[in-house]
Amino acid sequence: MTTALVLAQKIFPNRDPDQLPAYLLRACSLALEADALPNRRVISSLEAINELLPLNLDDNTLTATLISDLNLEPYYPIEKLESEFGNNIAKLVEGIRRLNNFKEFDPTTHSDQVQTERLRQMLLAMTSDIRIMVVKLGYRVARLRHLKFEDETTRRQIAEETQLIFAPLANRLGMAQLKWELEDLSFRFLHPDTYRTIANQLADKRTERENYIRLFTAQLQSILLDEGIVAEISGRPKHIYSIWKKMSKKKLTVDELYDLRAVRIYVRHVSECYRVLSLVHSQWNFIRSEYDDYVTTPKENGYQSIHTVVIGPQGKTVEIQIRTYEMHQHAEHGIAAHWKYKEGGKGYDENLETSISNMRQLLENRTDYEVFNEISTELQSKNIYVLTPKNQIISLPQGATALDFAYAIHSDLGHSCRGAKLNGRIITLTRALDTGDRIEILAVKNGEPNRNWLNPNLCYLKTSRARTRIKHWFNKRDRHLNIESGEQLYQREIKRLHIHDIKAKDIAKYFYFEHEKDFFEALGKGQLNERQLLSALQKRLQPPSVKPIIRTASPERPVKLADDQVYVVGAPLLKTLLAPCCSPKPGDQIIGFVTRGRGVTVHTSDCANILNLSNPDRQRLIEVNWGNSNEPLAEIYLMTMHILAFDRKGLLRDIMSKLTDLDVNLVRSNTVTQRQDRTVEMELALEVSSQTDLSALLDQIEALPNVEEVSLEQAEDDS
Repeated sequence: MTTALVLAQKIFPNRDPDQLPAYLLRACSLALEADALPNRRVISSLEAINELLPLNLDDNTLTATLISDLNLEPYYPIEKLESEFGNNIAKLVEGIRRLNNFKEFDPTTHSDQVQTERLRQMLLAMTSDIRIMVVKLGYRVARLRHLKFEDETTRRQIAEETQLIFAPLANRLGMAQLKWELEDLSFRFLHPDTYRTIANQLADKRTERENYIRLFTAQLQSILLDEGIVAEISGRPKHIYSIWKKMSKKKLTVDELYDLRAVRIYVRHVSECYRVLSLVHSQWNFIRSEYDDYVTTPKENGYQSIHTVVIGPQGKTVEIQIRTYEMHQHAEHGIAAHWKYKEGGKGYDENLETSISNMRQLLENRTDYEVFNEISTELQSKNIYVLTPKNQIISLPQGATALDFAYAIHSDLGHSCRGAKLNGRIITLTRALDTGDRIEILAVKNGEPNRNWLNPNLCYLKTSRARTRIKHWFNKRDRHLNIESGEQLYQREIKRLHIHDIKAKDIAKYFYFEHEKDFFEALGKGQLNERQLLSALQKRLQPPSVKPIIRTASPERPVKLADDQVYVVGAPLLKTLLAPCCSPKPGDQIIGFVTRGRGVTVHTSDCANILNLSNPDRQRLIEVNWGNSNEPLAEIYLMTMHILAFDRKGLLRDIMSKLTDLDVNLVRSNTVTQRQDRTVEMELALEVSSQTDLSALLDQIEALPNVEEVSLEQAEDDS
């Protein structure tokens, strides 16, 4: 029998060796290979998996654990593992390696509650799949078992990191066994004398306490069954770290602790809680001062349970908690967040905690280890967590940019920001950041914010904090400077749209300003932005100024299509064809599929060909409506865009990509390049919908590299 097969039988003792998939045996072989390599890392994947076996994890997670040994990294890159084990396992390994290589914990930086909680959340948000964190916890337990061979500095650093970061994460995931091992092992190295003192004071050995709880639980279960009460009972002795915490908090000695042994009873109904309590108190004497009824009087965070301490067999005290399954659900998974109550957690991330709660329930209630393959274990977070050069963690909303980051640190840094580095490389200020990024802001002395930063079309900012700080800066400027800036902005937009016949006082009245200067001041301060201004100007570009391609029966109402005709929402001129496979009829729920070269094919929403589309092809689905739909037809106008730019590779491609993103159709183009100075003049004939945001169209084209000027005007009538 091969050593790989022997290892596989140890990991999967309940599986027929002849039925084990080949990839599992291959994973065992790689783990053994890693363990035999010279210069072995401190912890091998074999040691980590030993800590995870009691958790009954799925095959993919166990396989990923086996092949995540850092010793394999130089020889087996992710691409190679993907070809051997598939994409799902390779992604798990990539995440495990990333966490195992993460060395950003700094006790001096992350000692306060806010920074510590942000680091926990950052580590969770870095894991695309929560199983990655489960494996990391297994590695950490194994790492702690090796600490006795390490120097004092390493012991303290690893132990502090474990106690502040990983033990609370294990608690949050509901992994009690890993949690108490992480706490006890780290406590042993952080406070060795206290650890030994408490250990010596505990007259019973841990195994003896565990045996006591097992016998007590069996007796209690028998008593309840005799009374016809169906209940679930779980129990385990307190571990040394929790004993020390309670001793410190209540200033007690070991002899004064009543809950070295604890049992929890789950029942279906509230009335059964009190029946069980009565039976317990009739069987054993109880300590009145330790009795608490949090069912009748819940704690502030909504926690409900009955607590009592009885003097059990051999005169030993046992703490008993009695609650319904619903109470347990609320205590462990509810918004009241038991972990938050216990740890004093700060910065609650609802999306992240919902993902964690789902995973906790999965870990606690699964009966089939393959259930992991059927339920999403992906973590969702509303925030990202990025690092300063000094390892401070900043929490920002998803989509936040480097400029948001600068303002999150300090307003003056935001005002002075002129660039940013991500992990040492220069990036644009509009680039969205990801969790784990290290950002350095490049600033000038006494810098001032740029008015363009407030333009929503340019995507400089995601956070309201940053926008508020910039507006506040402009509000403090002299009135005449804001008026001047606002007038310049107005003239720029008028020029870009070639509509010089519109009076500024008319636009001012549209925004309820009596005087032009007040209107210009609001623009200069950022109280009105470019999108709002362009929207007001665009309304004055509608008929009769610009003639629509789709003729209208009246200025308000487009001509109706026949009942059996179909149009694409937002682009009614696109060619459509009814699919012969499902033959949709007026009134059916329909969906469009963009074909290559034949326009849009219209199917019923439940057509088998649509339901069976692959994920890439589903990206080509498009919303369509019948001609008699109440959805109004968008009017399409022919306009000409003028672009002045400096030539570069990919310029036209980037412009076309922006037009596609904004659903603008290019009818024809004329491009002239001056060889002397490499300037490019483009004239693009565009079909623009009445629903198109012209502000976004102009701003996003103008924001492209090397583009200097962009303008739009009414196209010549070719009719």
